Amino acid sequence: MLYLISDIHGDVISFKKMLKKISFDPATDQMIVMGDIFDWNDEGIPLLEFMSDYLVDGSMQFIKGNHELFAQMYIDGSMSERQWIIFGGGGTVRDIKKLNVDDQMKLHGFLAHLPHYTEIKSPKYGGCVVTHSGIHCGSYIRNADRTINITESIMNAARRDEYRFLISPDIHNVPFADKKAFDRYVFCGHVTTNRLNEDHSYNVYKTPYYMDLDCGNGERYRGGKLACYCVDEDRVVYI
Repeated sequence: MLYLISDIHGDVISFKKMLKKISFDPATDQMIVMGDIFDWNDEGIPLLEFMSDYLVDGSMQFIKGNHELFAQMYIDGSMSERQWIIFGGGGTVRDIKKLNVDDQMKLHGFLAHLPHYTEIKSPKYGGCVVTHSGIHCGSYIRNADRTINITESIMNAARRDEYRFLISPDIHNVPFADKKAFDRYVFCGHVTTNRLNEDHSYNVYKTPYYMDLDCGNGERYRGGKLACYCVDEDRVVYI
């Protein structure tokens, strides 16, 4: 089975519960972690450490989110501690400070080279792109038939301004005509779904053109939860 999960936000306990609930088997299953494993909860670094064996054996893939970029920027000095704490990074800051310089630089290198997207096949949606924040309106690349090339647009946006791309909520605001022009279905996270669903629920937000899987695990105190989408079965599991 192929699973997608996003915006775990330093919650090792809920992530482990999810793996148990879906009976995740690294010998036969794969999971794409769609960014933002850091911040808001305090176990982002332990969560990465827990994921490390799965990343090495290839049963998990890790897509870069804006909170991974924040960690990268903090280590290289382009984001202040104060700014990152405002963005929910207090616990991650404390853990990074415990690392020696060599380990901090190894972490920086790892984060800097995380991909911004991957491509999958879905029985329901066909060819799909899995990314964190979606697509940036000012960075479209169009195909010869005027459809929007999702992968090329993502690469263009990240190349032009990675920070702006990863914090952008644009996919939810693009004109309907542009959504219809997407050449692939998009799976994203980043914006909590209670802001998108008409009933303000923390359930997966589905449209004919993209799906948002950030169900608010970083704000469980407000009713948020962790969602995992099974691509093969078109099924959502919540913790």
